[in-house]
Amino acid sequence: MDNLPNRFVTDSRWLRAVAVCGLLALAAAIAPIGVSAAWAEESGADAGGDEKKAKRTEFGVLPAINYDSDLGFGFGAIGTLVGFEPGYRPYRWRLEFLLYATVKESPDGGAELPYHDDYLILDLPGLLQNRLRLRSRVGFARISTAGYYGLGNASEELEDADGRYHQYDRINPHIESYGRFKLWDRSTDEHALRLEVFGGFGFWYNVINLYEGSLLAQQQAEIEQGTPDGAALSSLLNGLDDHAMLTLSGGLLFDTRDHEYAPTRGSFTELSVRASPGVDADLRFAGFTLNTRWFQSLYGGDKLVLAVRAIGDVLVGSVPIYDLATLGAFNSVSGPGGGSSVRGVLFNRFLGKIKVVGNAELRAQLLPFSIGSQQFNLGVITFVDAGRVWADFEQVEVNGQELDNSLPNFALGVGAGLRVRWGETFIVRADPAYSLTEETFGLYININHIF
Repeated sequence: MDNLPNRFVTDSRWLRAVAVCGLLALAAAIAPIGVSAAWAEESGADAGGDEKKAKRTEFGVLPAINYDSDLGFGFGAIGTLVGFEPGYRPYRWRLEFLLYATVKESPDGGAELPYHDDYLILDLPGLLQNRLRLRSRVGFARISTAGYYGLGNASEELEDADGRYHQYDRINPHIESYGRFKLWDRSTDEHALRLEVFGGFGFWYNVINLYEGSLLAQQQAEIEQGTPDGAALSSLLNGLDDHAMLTLSGGLLFDTRDHEYAPTRGSFTELSVRASPGVDADLRFAGFTLNTRWFQSLYGGDKLVLAVRAIGDVLVGSVPIYDLATLGAFNSVSGPGGGSSVRGVLFNRFLGKIKVVGNAELRAQLLPFSIGSQQFNLGVITFVDAGRVWADFEQVEVNGQELDNSLPNFALGVGAGLRVRWGETFIVRADPAYSLTEETFGLYININHIF
């Protein structure tokens, strides 16, 4: 998260970031850095036969390097331990771990580590005759520069504000688990065609720290003092003290894509609900989401593909502040704003109980090439992102001003980026973006398409 307004001006800091991160993206895309090993589980005299190839364990570690103009330069390590066995697709079990942090310039001119994400994931596909898939995660996360610019679509970023004025700190150790069960499956080798139901739970303990003099600290003080503005905010700003959170989720998934990581046709749709029974701080709420993605080849299979996504998310009840910038239960997205929703708009820029996000991308694969035995493809994309929020179902006034403005007033981001595809499933993206409405610039270097 930027500590100061991140305007698209001739500023040597962001020029250096663009240059350095472009080199990092290229290095990450073409250098097979890391170590891997595989062991066969011998079940007979011939350890080099077909059984060895089918029943085995593989281990791999790679550096986790990326860049996000909101969070800074990311570094760490990601690794997997995978067990393969005949009759299970794509594997019998898979462990994944991540140790990750970002470094960014702090408001006082030094360096800080604003974001941490460490986790261990266990994935068990192929259960109940390949109808059930279980996935569990235990982790620790911290973002010391979580954004808060006010509630609603009319909220504003103060350009002359102190570096912590629009920020707060959130620490959250957590555990999550969910299962996917195939209700109906007519998939072929060419494309998926299945309907799944999913359900699960998540438990977090949230430590919330407010910076002295920040906007959020000022509004909390108004709530505690019982001022008229505090009374208006009290039903919208929840979870500002340390608290435990239990969330239950479930829904339907419909998949017709021809490829999970780089689809050229088909769709993937999530219809979901998430809810908390209010185990702490009386945080009882529910969220309802429709997230649909559609893909259509315009020329030559994957040579030119149109990809679109639309998300609608509605929350009711006493919603914790961080969920006001979250959409979805299965495919959870932060926004509107940031590298996974509306690029070019600051992360956590808009918060509200009602949120919509739309994305359109034109993806082109231009230059296939190889390095040794590794196959690559260099591509480009152009994109348009849009999103807006409503603070509540009825108009709310604070300081004599309405929190939401009238339609259209969507936050818009546009850009063009690079894609490097390594093999079938590894995709490096580099997306510079500019917000036409916020007049802010963002640069996002990471793996995988945003949808």
